[in-house]
Amino acid sequence: MARRKRADDPRERDSRATSTPKRRRGRSLAGELKTDGFTPDIALRSIDGHLTRTGTQVMAWYRLAAQAWSFRSDVQREILIRQIAAQLGELQGRWLHLRVTTRPYPVHMWAESFDHNALGRMPDVAGALGWDGFLEGEQRHLMGLSMSDKEVFLGIEVSGRGMLDRWADIAAPVLDRFLPAAARAELAALESEVNHLDVLVSGAGLDAVPATAEDIAWLMHRSVALGLPAPRTLAAVPEGTGRWETEDLAAFTDGVSISQEPYAPTVEVIGRLRSQTVRRNVAVLSLGLMEGLRIPEVDDPWMQHSDRLPFPVEWSARMYIRRPEDVTGELQRQMGKVRSQIRHYTHDHDLEPPMSLARQADRVLEVEDEVTSGLTQLNTRLYGWWRVAVAGRDEAEAVQRAQQVLEIYRPKVQIEHPEAQYRYAREFVPGEPLASTAYRRRGSVTWAAAAVPAATASVGDRRGIMIGETCTATRRPVAWDPWLAQEVRRASGLTAIVGGLGSGKSFLTGLVVYKTLRAGARWTVLDPSGPLAELTRLPELAPFSRHINLLRADPGILNPYRVVAEPRFEHFADDEDPERAWRREKSLAAATRRRLVLDVLTGLLPFDVARMPHTRIVLLRAVREVGGAPDRHPGQVIDALRRHAREGEDHAGVVADFLEERRELPQAALLFPDTSREDPWAADQDFRLTVLTMQGMTLPRPGSPREEWTDSESLAVELLNLASWLTQRTIYDADRNMRKGVALDETHFLSQVPTGKVLIDRLARDSRKFNVRALFASQLAGDLLRVSGFASLVNAVFVGRTDDEEAQGDALRLLRVPTGVGYEEMLGTLSPRPRHDDRPDDTPRQFVFADGHGGVEKIRIDLEAPHLEHVREALDTNPDANRISVSGVPVEVRPLEVRAPDEPADRRPAPRLPPGRLDLDGDDIDPEELGALRNGQRVVLGPTGVDDVVTERGMIVSADADLLADEDLDLLDDLDLDEGYVPDEPVHGGGSEVGASREAGR
Repeated sequence: MARRKRADDPRERDSRATSTPKRRRGRSLAGELKTDGFTPDIALRSIDGHLTRTGTQVMAWYRLAAQAWSFRSDVQREILIRQIAAQLGELQGRWLHLRVTTRPYPVHMWAESFDHNALGRMPDVAGALGWDGFLEGEQRHLMGLSMSDKEVFLGIEVSGRGMLDRWADIAAPVLDRFLPAAARAELAALESEVNHLDVLVSGAGLDAVPATAEDIAWLMHRSVALGLPAPRTLAAVPEGTGRWETEDLAAFTDGVSISQEPYAPTVEVIGRLRSQTVRRNVAVLSLGLMEGLRIPEVDDPWMQHSDRLPFPVEWSARMYIRRPEDVTGELQRQMGKVRSQIRHYTHDHDLEPPMSLARQADRVLEVEDEVTSGLTQLNTRLYGWWRVAVAGRDEAEAVQRAQQVLEIYRPKVQIEHPEAQYRYAREFVPGEPLASTAYRRRGSVTWAAAAVPAATASVGDRRGIMIGETCTATRRPVAWDPWLAQEVRRASGLTAIVGGLGSGKSFLTGLVVYKTLRAGARWTVLDPSGPLAELTRLPELAPFSRHINLLRADPGILNPYRVVAEPRFEHFADDEDPERAWRREKSLAAATRRRLVLDVLTGLLPFDVARMPHTRIVLLRAVREVGGAPDRHPGQVIDALRRHAREGEDHAGVVADFLEERRELPQAALLFPDTSREDPWAADQDFRLTVLTMQGMTLPRPGSPREEWTDSESLAVELLNLASWLTQRTIYDADRNMRKGVALDETHFLSQVPTGKVLIDRLARDSRKFNVRALFASQLAGDLLRVSGFASLVNAVFVGRTDDEEAQGDALRLLRVPTGVGYEEMLGTLSPRPRHDDRPDDTPRQFVFADGHGGVEKIRIDLEAPHLEHVREALDTNPDANRISVSGVPVEVRPLEVRAPDEPADRRPAPRLPPGRLDLDGDDIDPEELGALRNGQRVVLGPTGVDDVVTERGMIVSADADLLADEDLDLLDDLDLDEGYVPDEPVHGGGSEVGASREAGR
């Protein structure tokens, strides 16, 4: 056995010293770095869903819904304020943190939605603007507008945190591994209270929902990096629970530094943005004294004033909702002070007290009465601090913007610029303490609710075409999907466009038609005056479009029996009894044809004859005898009248004589078909855009009585009525699920005839079933309101400049906006005309837009993107004498043209071509070698004869030649033709005008 050594043996001590040391308690393992735990620079310690926790407090965060303020009555606005105040009053004894920030308009998200929603779009045309170029141009234009959306967050204190909660938070990493239930005990205990808050703030007023993990991440980035540009990408949101541990908060604080020089008016914020260092100076202001504001009678919500500034503004408000018992004790102390001061004046010095003391005493008694009686939620008191932050690229710009904030709130609201900017800037971060109790504001929850922080411009949607931007206090892009109402909301597609002369109705209609065509829709447009026909000549639309001038079309194209579509059986497959529904609709269509031909023939008669009761009787008998089949025509009605005259009905012969006389008019031939020719509408489904025009037609003056109409004016109204029915006929020839559009101009005449009212009502009722967006343009809203049920069926409304008082009231009723509260005068200020007279009024037009889903805002139509310059020129209806050659004035010495400020200056003359040659798409050809351009038809050039047709631009077409489609004629009209050759002199001054147009005027 080995000898046992004593413990104090020196040799034993030496051997222990040279042996391997044992691992001591707390020593790190190999490769493990001994460091202190991570502690973030902010007070926040963790985020769990929409709950944030600091060492002393747990707060639940909610996102407030946008609230509409424009075009609402004072009663509606007061109700909104009371609803918000009632919800705030229910939060007694809690701290609130209100944060208002901005998010750049999500252009890429809109583009993705728009591209995904563009179903069945037309193919690209070589050499023209393609779909990718169109979509890219829209995005670039939107990015250049620098618009943003207001986002409002509200943090509500759930409870304070005790010592045990803080210890559990510190030990969370260990508890999660061994005792997960203990780690979640705090949140489990607060679950019922959080659910109560969720329900409380979700009601009308705040309309709040719990903030998502993405919302919390955005709020943290905008608060920690105050004033820096918005990031395009955020930190990855934890999957599942959306929980950020203490160490995860470094994703918000790393890369951001805030510093302040002593006594500097701003703080400097430095951060990284896309691997670049970005610096901004931020000035933090505080809300000071405020005079009595009359909201909503006179003043707007006081937090909304900052929305008018051209730069983003951040708000941070800390509020404490006081309990009634705390307020009562303070009021008693204040009342005691006031009474003591009054006694000091009256008893000690025998003087009358100042009136200010009397007012203070009255106000204390008034507040005490409010707190102790009535609905205490509305009279609950609070105190708080409101901070405003603006950023600039340098200190000078930040201070300048801060001065603009001061100016916009003067004189009723005082804005202070305090010291200690660093501490004030930290207040914007959730969970940070107050920088100072200075500038404390006291008031009722009703006063705080009158700020309406979520008030903003909310109109349109996020997936439709871009039509403009709001031009109220808040500036936002306006997107509108004309088929969202039919496909999603199960509403009608009826749209009214109302405005006086020059209000921009045609421009707006053309904008909607062009952009929705690019997105895959099909349109039929009735434009009597003809400016929208220019859309059919655009290179990207020309192969899919046609322009038909009805006054030069085939005989019978407006046959009253033919313009009413025959119902198709497949359209009723979804009905309970398809056969019965189809037969009922066929019977209704036949009755509509009989009524239509009766109205049309009555309108052709002289007024004195038409108003005779016996005239109506003989016409009704003849129409009933002919029937309502689609293969009938008005000539058969005249034949029936002749038969009745031979049978002894003398008045029938009189009516037939008058109709025969009208039948001889050139335009009346459109009503009587040529039975030897085929139906011109047999193959009308191959075109995406059909524009029907009636240039040269004379319509009566709007509002003139029927007895003052001339024969040509009476015929024009009936032709317009038939053309409107012809427009809607295309709806029922296409697939019912296809996105279709119908645009009708001069619809105020339709409201004056019974069948016109039937047409409007039918389009309104069938628009949802057949997926149609129907645009009705009229100068007066009252003309549309006279149609029974129009106001209840209309979905979207555009109202342009309207000057007449009665018309303004009708327009507001069409918008479903309160009347008699001052909005009438506003309609007269839309699209303000320039004061000078030496420039054309080409400023973008303004409209009041009601989107049919509760949003009503004043918007500005926008077609100023560079990639749409050719569309803007095509829709420009302003006359310009510089666009044509002036007889007797040499082209070389023509005076310089006058341009609008935004008109492009580089108008290049047309290229010179060799004599006798034409240039079509860059290929020179001889005019005599022009073959069949379309469908075997050929142009015949030669001297004008008695029956030859001279086009608008001097083109001569022989009467015995086959007529080309209108787009072919327009193509040739654009060329410089004079008896088969092109003039050798250069052409100047305005686009593609022809040299032969000088000869066309002879």
